[in-house]
Amino acid sequence: MHTVSREELYEQVWSQPMTKVAAEYGVTDTALKKICDRHKIPTPERGYWAKLEHGKLARKRPLPNLTDSDLDRIQIAGGAAQRLPEDVRKARTDARERLELLGAPELATAPAEAETELKDASILGATRRSIARARPNDQGFATAQGRGIVPLKIAPTSIDRALRILTQFFSLAEIGGYRPKISETSLVLAKEDVSIAFGLEEHPLKTLHQPTAAELKRRDDNLRWGSSRPTWPKYDYSPSGRLAIVIYANSRSDLRRRYSDGKTPSIEAMLPAVVAGLAEHATLIKERRRADEERERLRREVETRRRREEAFNAREKRCMEFIDAIHEQLVQRSKLSKVLTHVESFTGDEARLASTISAWMRLRIQQVDALTSPQFLDLSARLAKVDFGEAARESSVDEPGRYFGFLPAVRLHFWSIDENKELASSITAIQWAVQAGLVLATQADNGGQED
Repeated sequence: MHTVSREELYEQVWSQPMTKVAAEYGVTDTALKKICDRHKIPTPERGYWAKLEHGKLARKRPLPNLTDSDLDRIQIAGGAAQRLPEDVRKARTDARERLELLGAPELATAPAEAETELKDASILGATRRSIARARPNDQGFATAQGRGIVPLKIAPTSIDRALRILTQFFSLAEIGGYRPKISETSLVLAKEDVSIAFGLEEHPLKTLHQPTAAELKRRDDNLRWGSSRPTWPKYDYSPSGRLAIVIYANSRSDLRRRYSDGKTPSIEAMLPAVVAGLAEHATLIKERRRADEERERLRREVETRRRREEAFNAREKRCMEFIDAIHEQLVQRSKLSKVLTHVESFTGDEARLASTISAWMRLRIQQVDALTSPQFLDLSARLAKVDFGEAARESSVDEPGRYFGFLPAVRLHFWSIDENKELASSITAIQWAVQAGLVLATQADNGGQED
């Protein structure tokens, strides 16, 4: 809530455009104009700031004296505009200043002038033909919509005025940098990469319905049958002649979307405000688009981090599984070595009796040493796709699904290596023992038993 004196507000509205003053208070320029009128504060007429900009004489109206002291203190409550992003509020102010400086053309009201404008405005040709062919509904409203057509819902008697308003609206919008653009469903105004749809409607006049004789008879018949259901509508709706431009954008926002005829001003006088409203809506669309893109970027970042963490954890788990497999073999080797030391301490007949046990343990130790040798470990890790190296770790993190599809089991393998062909093949333990000359081929074929 802002409290200001009548003299202070007078100086403010005559020192800079109303749109800027209104933005400082968090209200619209229309709301500020009403406040000024209520407190008998004169405001600059249209074109005042453009005249000053071009060095022309512009009259400043004096502040009249008042006897009512209640009007001297003014309280201005910031409205929904204060909740809008700064860029959105600034866009409206800049648009109004642009219209003031460039000079908004006056609306042609003479029929001849209006007809000339309509012929020149070929972009409205489809709209004019569509609404001219439309049949009014039971309330007296004709509608037009479709490709390249401004959506209309008006009475036939309002068609000429509606087309004149649209012609002037397009002219003002062009000053603001907006161009008509044909879409599949309507005719929109576009600037850069933003398109804004809009339409023109006529307010219905709401009156109490006067029942007809037939409706009264139907009611009496229903009452005789015990039904008190109404047999006619409570209200009738008919054309009022009051038109409104509706902006079909940013439905869930604090921006104004409907500009209607009032006692004062008419919609023709409000067209600069409508064009300024387009700037607000376009900026908010961009802001929301930027916010959506930022949210999507953050979502992708979170998803990438999640995938990286899952891939990292999966890789670390497989590395530990591989280490566990090595550790298991080393534990067995330690056990075998201790037992072998004990067995080899036997002498005489005891040593002969335990010789086969000693031979088996020595073979098993050789197998463990082979499985845990650097070359076999490297080949087994490659086969299981276990990445221990930092380079491999970083390159594999961003491969989606690498660790969530099929992966070979993590275990140690025996290998047959062909140095000439630079090939390595995984083989069984007994195949390795035969190749190493630790077991005869005939023993391997008979399960390790001689005939």
